[in-house]
Amino acid sequence: MRIEIEYPEKTVFSCQTRVRITDLSASGHVGFDSLVAIVNDASAQFFEQRGIRRKPGRIGTIYADLAVVYKSESFFGEVLRIDMAIGETSDKGVDLMFRIHSTHSGKIVALAKIGVLFFDYESHQVTLIPEGVLESASEQTIL
Repeated sequence: MRIEIEYPEKTVFSCQTRVRITDLSASGHVGFDSLVAIVNDASAQFFEQRGIRRKPGRIGTIYADLAVVYKSESFFGEVLRIDMAIGETSDKGVDLMFRIHSTHSGKIVALAKIGVLFFDYESHQVTLIPEGVLESASEQTIL
């Protein structure tokens, strides 16, 4: 049984990255581990833009779960565009939805979802979603 991920209509953040030689698997295309790292980096860019950093002593994030559906290959030198949308939300968490596509081929490379909780590193407790996280954002380039 395959996981299904549906990307919402409204993109709230986009960024780009170039496929590095170190992103390739033994088969010559982007490896699954590198694609997860690309999604992780895009989410960090999104939260950084909103003043949420991964540093103890302040409000940060905990990634509770991750799902990735691979759709097509991508190769060294291609530029990947990572679009991000907000999925389901609660008072203390949010699903971040990702659509990664190759600007070279135009194909969708993968869809992904990260379940995120917000954590107060001082009190060591899950906390409410910080103000501004769910607002629309701009495009960034992370080449």
